[in-house]
Amino acid sequence: MNIRLNTFTKIVGLILILLIPIIILYWFSNQTSLRVVSNEIEKSMYKDLTYFAAQTDNTATQLSNSGLILSEDINVRALEFIDFKTLYEQTTERLQIEDKLRLMIASSTWDVTLSIYAPDTNTFVTSNISVQYDEEHIRRNFSRAWRYTEDVQSSFRKKPRFVRYITEPFNSSLDKATLIVEVSFPATDLTKSLDRFKKGGKGDPFFITPNREIIDTVDSDSKLQAELINQLDMKALAQMTFTRFSLSGSEYTVSCVWMPRLGLYLVDYLPIQNVVRPITTNSRLFYVSIFFLLNGSTIAAYFLYINVQVPIRELIRGVHKLKRGDYSTINVLHPNNEFHFLLVSFNDMAEQIEQLIQNVYLEQITSRDAKLKQLQSQINPHFLYNCFSLIRSLTRLGEKETVMQLSMHLSKYYRYTTRSERQSAELREELDLVNSYLAIQAIQVQDLTYEIDVPQEFIQLELPRLILQPLVENAVLHGIEPVGGGTIRIVVTSDDEYNVISVEDDGIGLTKEQLAVLQREIVIPPTEDKGCALWNTRQRMQLQFGANAGLRISSREEGGIQSQLYWPRLEG
Repeated sequence: MNIRLNTFTKIVGLILILLIPIIILYWFSNQTSLRVVSNEIEKSMYKDLTYFAAQTDNTATQLSNSGLILSEDINVRALEFIDFKTLYEQTTERLQIEDKLRLMIASSTWDVTLSIYAPDTNTFVTSNISVQYDEEHIRRNFSRAWRYTEDVQSSFRKKPRFVRYITEPFNSSLDKATLIVEVSFPATDLTKSLDRFKKGGKGDPFFITPNREIIDTVDSDSKLQAELINQLDMKALAQMTFTRFSLSGSEYTVSCVWMPRLGLYLVDYLPIQNVVRPITTNSRLFYVSIFFLLNGSTIAAYFLYINVQVPIRELIRGVHKLKRGDYSTINVLHPNNEFHFLLVSFNDMAEQIEQLIQNVYLEQITSRDAKLKQLQSQINPHFLYNCFSLIRSLTRLGEKETVMQLSMHLSKYYRYTTRSERQSAELREELDLVNSYLAIQAIQVQDLTYEIDVPQEFIQLELPRLILQPLVENAVLHGIEPVGGGTIRIVVTSDDEYNVISVEDDGIGLTKEQLAVLQREIVIPPTEDKGCALWNTRQRMQLQFGANAGLRISSREEGGIQSQLYWPRLEG
């Protein structure tokens, strides 16, 4: 039974492993198809819109050129002097001009009206016999560019028109013009063009003036247009190829083209859903099929979870506990498979690791304490030998009081050094020890003086015991004694990262070569023929404070040597 169950779980798992990449690939492919189709439709829509706008603008330009040609025609210019001709000649001139007007408008698909007026002779000629001359109408609608107007004569049945005027001389005002040519066509011509354009596409195009006057098709959706216009910034939209808007809960792609000749915006909008509907329909069918396949795998996934996922989760929790240093046991489940053995083995391993860590930790502590005691024991005899030698010399000289002072300071020193219950001490205790040491040395070196400058907030800092004495001893023996006197100064400072104790002397100092040798010896373990006090000092600092602590020695500009103990500051 277990074999069958495991086999079934593996089969279902394999199906899921194969099915999920297929879903991801199909989704990615579907999204790519939607994006590509949408982009191509939008580009094609913008391209067609641009072409239609250019055609319409070109037609308007041709009409403007016709008016300009008329204003320069020799027969039309003759209207300025028609009063000087006979009635027959005047009639002949009018007929010739009317023929030219009819010939010009015959080549246009638009219902164009051309009218010519000569103010000096009060002569009016038009291609539309129902049109009458109205000077006030011309003044109200006068524009050198195409203008959309609803102020039209009754003969045009009050239907909006586009009108443009050309004067002779060119660009002269109405009052100074000797000839005025009016070119106009009804807005319904643009509506007819929109109807033809709309038949070849899926959108709902319309023209709109900067004043938001609309010219649209007969079957346009006025409500949707109004919603779109409320959101449009036509100047900004005309700078882009296309953009998208949400209208009535659906996403639409919108394109806008500026027509500079007619002063119109041509806008078209198309619902994205209509374009990509076949793709979305196929994707729905695919996802429905996947849904049934996933339902068929649910039961198998449940068995997989109980028998594999839960034990693995317990193991992961146990690993995280190990990383945090928590070696407690984890729950042992009984799924009747290999994970039971893994969980039990993991608990055994955690117990063994905890025991090993405790053993190693205790061993490290023991090793560290032994090493510290060894380093400390190497310091005490060196100083003791020097003190005995000094007592001997003073006794020979009969310096009883001095020997008593020396013995008192020496007893203080060894009372402190023989207290081995702690491997560290407060800075205050170390300074008391150094003070006793320097008092002893001052007896031997007559011109030895010393200063201790330690702010009150530093006196409780914890340091390794007997850490300052080797530095002070070196300053006295190797810096002050060779010149017969000098000053020892101890200063404690700190910055944002480190605490620093400086031991300075103004003694004989060292050459650059000697200083380089000394700095190298500080970091190199000592040999049998060399001293080890400074190396011991550095090692003890690093054992207590870590690798960022240590000892550095440098020359002072005023003369002498500066030895510095440094270690990282701790919060609080």
